[in-house]
Amino acid sequence: MNIYTLAKYPFLKKSKEFVKKERVSTEEILHDPLYERARDMGIQRVNDALEKGVVGDYTMLDETDALMTIFSYPVARMIVASIESDYLRNRYSLAETKRIYLNLKKEDKDFIVDTAKEFGMDIADGLKIYFTEYLKNAPTWSEKWKLVNMPLQKGLVELKKAELARLLQENLRNRMHAELLRLYPPPEIKKVFSEDITRIRNVLQRKEAEGKVDMGKASISKFPPCMRQLLAAVQSGINVPHVGRFAIVTFLNSIGMETDEILHLFSKSPDYDEERTRYQIEHITGKISGTEYNTPSCSSIKTWGICPVEKMDSLCKRIKHPLSYYRYKWRNKK
Repeated sequence: MNIYTLAKYPFLKKSKEFVKKERVSTEEILHDPLYERARDMGIQRVNDALEKGVVGDYTMLDETDALMTIFSYPVARMIVASIESDYLRNRYSLAETKRIYLNLKKEDKDFIVDTAKEFGMDIADGLKIYFTEYLKNAPTWSEKWKLVNMPLQKGLVELKKAELARLLQENLRNRMHAELLRLYPPPEIKKVFSEDITRIRNVLQRKEAEGKVDMGKASISKFPPCMRQLLAAVQSGINVPHVGRFAIVTFLNSIGMETDEILHLFSKSPDYDEERTRYQIEHITGKISGTEYNTPSCSSIKTWGICPVEKMDSLCKRIKHPLSYYRYKWRNKK
């Protein structure tokens, strides 16, 4: 694999092995004038994620350009991790993988399959994938990605090349986000990039203010951790899985939010379609289906894998339903 391909996909095992062989220390990357361009590009990656929603493809005229691009990736990750913002972690993971998806679509089938396998995706034959693996990675909140609309035979879903690339994007986005949560960059990062970090934090505050929705009498501070996390993901433009969308819509409906208010929350989703999203919300809330679905219980949320166990508080351990959590907080003014 040549250096230009490694630069396009710096998360690959071969890219990481290349970086190790270069034996460049973090100290050098952060201070050596030789890597000043990598530092500038690292900041640019974060800026692109924040302002454009997709990390750009940077010009690589020679191997030096490619090398700087490779090193800009860990720089960007360290900057994002040091800011400690859920919104930025979500935004950056999505922006990086959007770029990856655009590049993957241009690759041959074997490259996409090999990359998918490297990250644990269970590919069977050619472009076929086991339905369990499909459900794990597909953005099934969108009608076109629902399993019933895919060619399924003997437990295998047959995909087109671009569809496998899209599933791989979701797989990588989840991995990148999880890695950023576990990443503890050196304190030196905040010194080297102090001005940039301050500026980015100011941008985040502005975006948070712009993105706020009038929740009426609803209070986000009283939401249970699961619903806070789902709401944050939706507002960050993350493709929330179908069960997560179902859970947050039923919850918001139960606490009195109107369809248009809920719809606005989903407007930042990458594949947002207002007409389709409105239909889904009105179906769940019973306005067109005749059946108003209840908010799932804590046991269901845990079974579906959308309970943030690491963020559970003492009240979570005593109640059995998200609405019970919310009502308790209101009664006790906490």
